[in-house]
Amino acid sequence: MTQRTVIDYHSRNRYPVKSVTKLETMEDGTVVKTVLSRPKKRRVSKRWRRFDKALRRVTEAQNTASAEYLKRHERSNQKKKNGAVRDLLKNTSKAQRKGLKKLKIFKL
Repeated sequence: MTQRTVIDYHSRNRYPVKSVTKLETMEDGTVVKTVLSRPKKRRVSKRWRRFDKALRRVTEAQNTASAEYLKRHERSNQKKKNGAVRDLLKNTSKAQRKGLKKLKIFKL
């Protein structure tokens, strides 16, 4: 009895792996296929899909802006003493700009 694990890749899906399937060859030559895992689908009713999409987009934009600010904050602190305090306005505005680019309000 031999066992193989087959992984299906799906490039357009947000998950790197579509499913994991275990194939077993029995002694009589038959192949038994067992699905080990599948990604769960996001379930959102049709009524709330647009709202859910907008909420997700806002959350991703905020995440981008905060990550950009933290990166700039650390870089300013490394460059000079009290650098993050001195560059607060510049770092904040550049991070907000990057977050707004990610948001793309006109596509909501």
